[in-house]
Order: sequence, then structure tokens, then C-alpha cells
Amino acid sequence: MRSILLALVPFTTMGVACAQEISFTAKVDRQTIAAGEHVRLTVTLVNAKEAFTAPDLGGLVIVQGPYEQSSFNYVNGRMSSTVSRTWTLTGTREGRFTIGPATVRIGGGIIQTESITIEVGKAVARPQDPQAAQGQGRDPNLFATIALSRNKGYVGEQIIATWTLYSRYNNLELSRYDVPKMNGFWAEDVDLGTTSWQDKLETINGLQYRVAILKKQVLLPQRSGKLRIEPLELTCIVNRSFFNRGQQLELKSNAVEFTAQELPTPAPTGFQGAVGELQLNVRVDRSDVKANEAVELSLKLSGRSNLKLLETPRLDLPADFDSYDPKVTDKITVNANGMSGSREFQYLLIPRYEGIYDLGAITYSYFDTKAGAYRTLRADPITIQVDAGDATQAAPQRPGKSDVRVLDRDIRYIRTGDLGLRPKGWLLHGSAPWLAGMATPPLAFLLFLLIRHRRQRDLADPTGRRRRLADRVARDRLKQAQDALRNADRATFHTALSKALTGYMADKAGVSPAEVTPDRVRTTLAAQPDGAALAQEFLDLSAVCDMARFAPVEEHPRQELYDRAARLIGRLEQTLRT
Repeated sequence: MRSILLALVPFTTMGVACAQEISFTAKVDRQTIAAGEHVRLTVTLVNAKEAFTAPDLGGLVIVQGPYEQSSFNYVNGRMSSTVSRTWTLTGTREGRFTIGPATVRIGGGIIQTESITIEVGKAVARPQDPQAAQGQGRDPNLFATIALSRNKGYVGEQIIATWTLYSRYNNLELSRYDVPKMNGFWAEDVDLGTTSWQDKLETINGLQYRVAILKKQVLLPQRSGKLRIEPLELTCIVNRSFFNRGQQLELKSNAVEFTAQELPTPAPTGFQGAVGELQLNVRVDRSDVKANEAVELSLKLSGRSNLKLLETPRLDLPADFDSYDPKVTDKITVNANGMSGSREFQYLLIPRYEGIYDLGAITYSYFDTKAGAYRTLRADPITIQVDAGDATQAAPQRPGKSDVRVLDRDIRYIRTGDLGLRPKGWLLHGSAPWLAGMATPPLAFLLFLLIRHRRQRDLADPTGRRRRLADRVARDRLKQAQDALRNADRATFHTALSKALTGYMADKAGVSPAEVTPDRVRTTLAAQPDGAALAQEFLDLSAVCDMARFAPVEEHPRQELYDRAARLIGRLEQTLRT
């Protein structure tokens, strides 16, 4: 007993020592950083195993962690344990940030660490994208931005708008995003293919993000002044897994403003709103033609401009030339660099008289955004020689029907063929079709009333209805017997034939088939001419059919029985009807 007590003494002493050495501390590796730099926070609990709560980071953002580390030591009979948890933090903006106390409950009391203040100064490296820095301030883990390639330009000058999503979540599903309406802009989408995360992470104020470009558009301001693009709204589900439904987040991007400058005045003659950098190429397919032959004049504008908004150039042609609406051919590309390519106008000209015609030098004016001034493009002069037309030529070459414009409809073609004329003075009122049309509705109504009255009468007299329909029902059963006869089905044949006879007599007598007895048959037919003979024939035939249903042999051929039954029902119908 004494030895056991001696063995327990060290452990009892050790437990007291551990209780006396409990400590709970929080420390950082530095208290002053620049925005985007990192600070390491470590919370340590000594000689206690209770779980402690993490401190409030006071606006600082977790870059990494927490990483937990534990150790256990036993030296010279003294046992100690340590649990520490470490975070790597950063500040995304300037200011003073206070890390709150971490707490732990031990026994009946609560132990807290001291609060720590971190000074975050101005960032050493300025963020490349200020919109992203602002978005990070709204939510350092998930945000979206709208960025314009420039915030100021001329009316009609193209700019690029980019919608970008930044995320620090490992798992994110984008369920919805609504691109705002472009008030004051003409917009053209850039085909980006399937939306996906970019290969490289992007670092903003010390935090790394996965980046996805949601949408990119080429915008052309249509009026001057401040034009605002409203925020992009998104709905995302983050951290969804097989065991976790995830968390739905709603977020908005920033809004941006663009200042559109009015184009300088006065604009040159012939200016039609083209803005950008353009080249002009004018050509004709031939310069020597005969009168009434067609000449194709092509005017091609190419370069980087608002090509899809270019209007048809106005040409000053000789009065002896007929011209039609030009055919427009676009070879325009819209990509991340903007809108570029060419728009070609192909005019079809037809000189009507011979002579030499000078079309002059065709010009086209646009606003050069690089120079900030109007430019006038000038093509080489064009001369067309028109010889006398071919006298045998019945008609000049004409453009396609789609190019012909209808000027008026005051003269119509004379209609021939099926005219469908009517005599003069003939009126529909009082004619046979009119009378037929007027009489049809009341006659149809009277017919409906008649049918309805007969149906109600039939429903009110079920016995009479059975009597009237007895012949029809019997014929339906005879048809079943005929089908069975054709299929050599003996049992079905005799059953259907017996039902046809018995059922017919029951319907005529107004009784059930079980009540069709020889006396009932004789009584029903007694008042009819030759009723006794008919009754006896009916009873004989019924007996033969019943015998054939249950006997192994048949005394009469089936066809003979069928013919006798059909004739008998027909004779009974004629007799009982009268």
C-alpha cells in the first residue's frame, strides 16, 4: 500500500505544476506593414487541451492558414504541452486594424489574449487595375469589375468594355449574371468562346485570385456627355460539394462613367459620322460601255472604325446615269482589339446615252481619332466612255428584282383569266344564297329540338326502347355467330345464336331472358297471324341451339341453323311490327 502511494506522488505533483503554468498568448511578427504585405499572427496555448476560438481579424484578410501545431514534452518529471495556430494576414488598404482577443474556456473561467494593432501604410506597388483594387475592398474573396479601355473619347469612337470575375474560392459556380443595358452606346459582343478561368493567378494587394473574363464588348458612344454603365449583377454558389450544398452569394460590380466628347464643328461636306482610321478604294469594272449597259462601281472603306454604322456614301453622278441601291458587302472583325475590316458598296450604274462622262474624284470624309481632326479621302478621277447602244438590243441589262424600288401603285396590271365577274345590278340580298343562309339557322334549331324530343321520349320509355331496338340487337348477335361460324368456334356460335333468339323475344315481350318460356312465347305470338306456327318454330330452333351448346354431337349443320335463325327473326320482326 505504501509503494502505491509513493508511485502516485509524482503524477499528483505534476498535475499541480501543469495547472500553475497555463498560458494563452497572441503575437505577430511585425505591427507595421504596407498594403499588400504580409504579417504572421500566432496564437499559443500552453499546458491546456481545450479548444480556443480564433480572434476577430478586424478587417485584415487571411492569405494563408490557419496552420495548427502541437507539441508534448516530458523533462525531469515535468510534463508540458503546447498548441499553436498561425495565420498569414494582409491589409488591402491603408489604416489601423485591431486584431481582437482569442478566448478559451478552462475550468470555470475564460482566458483571453491581448488585442494587437496593425498599422497598414500605403502600398509600395500601385495596383495595375484600380477597379480590381476597389472590388477587393468590397469583398476580398469574391468580386467583379467593369473596366473600360479608356474613360474619355469622341462620339463614335470605339472603346472596349471588359467584365471580369475575381475569386479566391476553390469551388465556384456562376448561376446568373445580368449585363446592364448600354444606354447611350451601340454595343457589339466579342466572341470569347466558353467562359473559363485563366491559366495564371493574379495578385492584387498581396492576395492571389483566379480570374475569368465574363464578357467583352466593343462600345460606340452615340451621344456626347457623361455616359454611365450600371453595375453587373451576379449570383454565385461557392464551396458546393457532394456533402455540402454550398453558399449562394449575390454581388455587384462597380459602375463606370465615360465622357463622350462632341465631334468638332463645322464638319466637312459629306461627313456621315465615320470615326476612326479609314482608307478608301474606288474602282469600276470597265470604263468603256455601250448605252444601256451596266457599269459596276465599287467603293470600299477599310480600317479600324465604326464600320457597321457606316451609311451609304452619297455619289454625285451625271443625270444621264441611272443608279440603284448599292449592294453592301461586309468583311468586319470584332475582337478584343475592337472593330476592324472593310465595308464595300457596289453601285450598279446604267448610262442611257452615248458620250464621255467624268465622274470626278469621289471623296469620303471621316473623323480621325488619332489626329483629332477631320480627314477627307479622295479617289482618282473616273471617266466612262459610253458608245451608241445596240439597236437590236431589246432591253438594257437590268439589275435583280430585289434592287428595284416600287415608287407608286397608281397603275396596276390588267387582270386576265379567272375573273369571277357578276352581272351589273346583282345584289346578294334577296337571292337564293341569301335566303338559304337566312333559313338555315332556324331550321337547324328545329331539327335539334326534334332530335332532343325523341331522345327524351326514348329515355322515358325503356320498355318501348328495347322493343324498337330488338331487331338491331339480334342482328349484332347474329353477326357474332357468323364470325364464330367463320372461325369454326362451336361454343361461341351456339351461344351467340341462342342469345340472338332468346334476347329478341325477351326485348319484344319486355321481360328478362330468363322469363322467355314456351308459354310466354306462345302468348306473345298468339294474337299475330300464323302466330302458333311461328311460336313452335321458335321453340324448336331454340331447343336445337340449346342442345347443340351442351351435347357432344350436332344434329344440324351450323350454317343451316344460322340461316333458319336469321329468317325466323326477320319474319318475327315483320309480324310483330304490324
